[in-house]
Amino acid sequence: MDRIQNVLASAAGQAGPTGMARAAQMLSRPDALMGGAAAGAAPASFANVLVDAIQGVQRAQAESGAVQQAYQQGDPEVGLETTMIAMNKASLSFQMLAQARNRVIAAYNEVMNMQV
Repeated sequence: MDRIQNVLASAAGQAGPTGMARAAQMLSRPDALMGGAAAGAAPASFANVLVDAIQGVQRAQAESGAVQQAYQQGDPEVGLETTMIAMNKASLSFQMLAQARNRVIAAYNEVMNMQV
């Protein structure tokens, strides 16, 4: 199991929560988004949240690729269910990011079409 963790850590580049986990953390601490973060923590800006979400999707996709590669190479510690879960996690996180992008674009278009 340590070998899998090493492969995942090297493929992801850095350890950290995925996009879905990051979103869950932000929802559990909404005051952190509004500038009421704990002492010593910088308030989260929209750009930082967006960058974190994109990096989380990238990490999930890298993790999925690493698990797929380990399964294809016949690693006995990686099962088909682990591979499928990693692939679905990467797919769902990408779909979530795409839907967020679509909603931001729709809101932008709505604001641009407002009459002043």
